[in-house]
Amino acid sequence: MAKAKKAEPKEKKELTYEDYSKAVLLTGFVAAVKNELQHGEHISAVRFVPILDGYHIFFNNDIRECKIAVEKRRLAKGYKVRKLEDGFKKVSCSLKSKDDYEKVIAKVFNKPKAKKSKKK
Repeated sequence: MAKAKKAEPKEKKELTYEDYSKAVLLTGFVAAVKNELQHGEHISAVRFVPILDGYHIFFNNDIRECKIAVEKRRLAKGYKVRKLEDGFKKVSCSLKSKDDYEKVIAKVFNKPKAKKSKKK
């Protein structure tokens, strides 16, 4: 019988601050979308699918099949968020920081924006 070789430990990669902040940004946004879907009406068959450098969120809204694709931008900072309904792109926007959560969620779920009051 041949002796089994011992597995050598792999080199550990250092986690950079930039990688950590991107992961926090992505998970925070996915949690915000999950919260929005739980409170939404006529939403069913929700699936969260992690992909390399992003997330795909599938759900049915009434009779339409919807998909929210959150993918890391190649050349710029942050993530690109797209909403597709029945395979057609409806919304596309950029997510760069935690401050953008509300704006992007409002745009993706077609919520009315709060109007600013005019100063006298």
